[in-house]
Amino acid sequence: MGLLIQPFNLTTAMEILNSRPSSLSLALRFFASLGLASGAGILSTSGADYDASSIEWVLDAGLEKDRFEETVENRRKEGMRVVDIEQYRSGRSTKQAALWVKAMPSDEWDSQRGLTVVEFKEANEKNLKRGYVPVDIEVDRIGATLSFGGVWLKSNENFTTEMKFGMNDLMFSNLYGEMADRDYRLIDFEAYESNGKIAYAAIWKPKQGESARFYRGLSKDEFGSVSAQMADEGFRLVDIEGYTVDGKLTFACEWVSLEETQESHFGYHMMADEFYQKNAKMMTSGFRLTDIEAYDIGRGELRYAGSWTSAEKRVEAEPDKKKRMRDIFKRPG
Repeated sequence: MGLLIQPFNLTTAMEILNSRPSSLSLALRFFASLGLASGAGILSTSGADYDASSIEWVLDAGLEKDRFEETVENRRKEGMRVVDIEQYRSGRSTKQAALWVKAMPSDEWDSQRGLTVVEFKEANEKNLKRGYVPVDIEVDRIGATLSFGGVWLKSNENFTTEMKFGMNDLMFSNLYGEMADRDYRLIDFEAYESNGKIAYAAIWKPKQGESARFYRGLSKDEFGSVSAQMADEGFRLVDIEGYTVDGKLTFACEWVSLEETQESHFGYHMMADEFYQKNAKMMTSGFRLTDIEAYDIGRGELRYAGSWTSAEKRVEAEPDKKKRMRDIFKRPG
């Protein structure tokens, strides 16, 4: 069992599944510098990455609509498939970032962005009829309009997922319990404002022997302490969501158990230059970025969180060190 924490701002603050310079201009320069960052690394089982082997991967970021559409076509011709699309506001512009991996011969995929909720429902229904399943959902607010995007994957390996969106807090908690009973785990979680309230979207897939933990309603400090505890217990951070509830920064995070050959690192609440430096260091050390989250801390100021995973065999911490870590992050009650 992971670190237990008491509920915070949300009615249900956690679910546990067992078994710029700080300026916007710097953020823009950061994403521009990531225009094409590529390398070979471990393809984790987080999000839409389901193959645990070493594989070619590419990150494109800071792209406006026309450039992004062009990039999608070019990557498709190169035999890549998108596994994660991030949409974010940069000044008055909407930018896109995408993580790509080398497609398997059996992989077919589809991605769509800038849809209304009705259009997104129709796109999902059409893809399900074609044998494609959702593996990523992105929701962004542009003024008074919610914009939906998604990625769907068709595989000959009978891969399946289940998606639900537009859930309130109670609906999500109930569905989370139902999916846990069915031995499913989250692969993507999204929180967004709808009609003045927080709504949730999520995608689940069947577990394949891994253990998982999911917490939501975490403050910045709680996110850091729980992440350290999970790392100490042999879990890696695979999905990060930063959002605002009642004016307070809140995190929701998913962890899964590390495989025998894996090592993982994470970082959070980093300014753009800090994130870029850490990512470069991780890449040169044989790690690959498996999840990135950019979140607004107010006044248009962004912070970044990320998780990196390697195929290198991890070194077990000494028993006394592990005990000290547990003592540091142990909470009363």
